Amino acid sequence: MANLTNKEIVAGFFEIYNTKDYSTIYQFVAANYFDHSLPEVRSAAAAIAILESVHQSFPDIQVKIDDLIEEDNKVVFRGHFTASHLGEFRGIPPTGNRIQFEALEIFKVENQKITESWGYWPMSNILDQIQARSVSKNDD
Repeated sequence: MANLTNKEIVAGFFEIYNTKDYSTIYQFVAANYFDHSLPEVRSAAAAIAILESVHQSFPDIQVKIDDLIEEDNKVVFRGHFTASHLGEFRGIPPTGNRIQFEALEIFKVENQKITESWGYWPMSNILDQIQARSVSKNDD
């Protein structure tokens, strides 16, 4: 594989949300990857488990990268996610609600691999959208 830029490595990681091709994670993430935002993620394998869980809750999740900003060996990601809540998430049964949100994450890249990340995800906003009661014309 040709040398990728740090931004291409981060973009490749986020493409996994769209493709569900978990095997590609090892192209982008170090085996001992450390996610500072999720205490259960201390390896590339654990990152795959999180992605699989996300896809069980939101099988149609898609991410659009808005910005990738690089400084030294860190890349800042800002992007928008859209999804349908079609599987249990944090104990909440599927609602079918469409959600959309913006997230920020900082990635440290060393030797062509993501080694660490710090994520800022609007969990309360996501949960509010999941639990929102849909209003129909019959509710008048």
